[in-house]
Amino acid sequence: MIALLLSLSLSLSLSLSLSLSLACSPAAPPPATPPPAAAPAPIPVRLALNWYPEPEFGGFYQGVIDGSYARAGFDVELVPGGPGAPTLELLASGRAQAAITSADDLLVKREKGVKAKAAWAGFQLTPVGIMAHAESGLSSIDELASHPEIQVAMEIGSPFQRWIWQSHGLQGKVQAVPTSGSVASFLADPHLAQQAYITSEPCVARAQGQEVRFLWASDAGWNPYGTVLAVADPPPPWTAAFVAATQQAWTAYLADPTAADAELVRRNDQLDPALMDCIATAQAPFVAGQDGLGTMTAARWRQTVDALVTVGILKPDTRPDNAWISGGVHPQAE
Repeated sequence: MIALLLSLSLSLSLSLSLSLSLACSPAAPPPATPPPAAAPAPIPVRLALNWYPEPEFGGFYQGVIDGSYARAGFDVELVPGGPGAPTLELLASGRAQAAITSADDLLVKREKGVKAKAAWAGFQLTPVGIMAHAESGLSSIDELASHPEIQVAMEIGSPFQRWIWQSHGLQGKVQAVPTSGSVASFLADPHLAQQAYITSEPCVARAQGQEVRFLWASDAGWNPYGTVLAVADPPPPWTAAFVAATQQAWTAYLADPTAADAELVRRNDQLDPALMDCIATAQAPFVAGQDGLGTMTAARWRQTVDALVTVGILKPDTRPDNAWISGGVHPQAE
């Protein structure tokens, strides 16, 4: 009996000690919260421009300044160009991940084996044309044939020059002379017209006191897309996101170009506020066009191919289908 009482007393003491021990022990810590997943590294994109920093690239600078590209996951470096800038060659060699070109240049370079594809078009109407003195009375490229006294400084042998001369019967009637790209000769000679870009030479000439007329190449039937954003072919997987960010940035730039224009002036000492105003006004209808910012259509690509076939630059069986990405911004059917 005594042994039984001792056994029960011992068991009770052990149970009480265990209970007190458990009660006094600190609570187990909650499960550790896993650390947040690291944000993916931004995709580096070097965008090779085919001219100096000017408003024709305003939307791209806007995208860097306002964070449109960064928010879409890109770290964009804009690489300025100049005369003859080999943007598509830089793209093909991997020294750039995107490039600015024109639709006709892209088609010609693809024919030579460059693997590039158009993803977005900044200028709906070609910004190329011919600049003439206001007092010449010229209002269209067609009228050049009846003004043999006028010489035209051109990039001789270029697709534009060859097509204009052949399609508008200028061969033997109008003399084409090499252009230096400067407006100095034009300003000094009232009988000289000059190949020009709507965002460049006309505004430069006006800034120096010379009133000019810009003869639209698009009115004459030559109308490749300008400021075309090209990527490698086949396109990288980030292409659609980059195009969407570009469209957003350009929309913002057209609504308020203040910040991007200030950056352009900082990067290009040839620009000033008056020149910037002239360029912005001049380029607006070329950017918008009729189909809307960024749009590309099968019919327009076909038109450009046909023009290049006409002058023997492309083969008659050339198809534009693989040269551009359809289904992008405001896709249009042929």
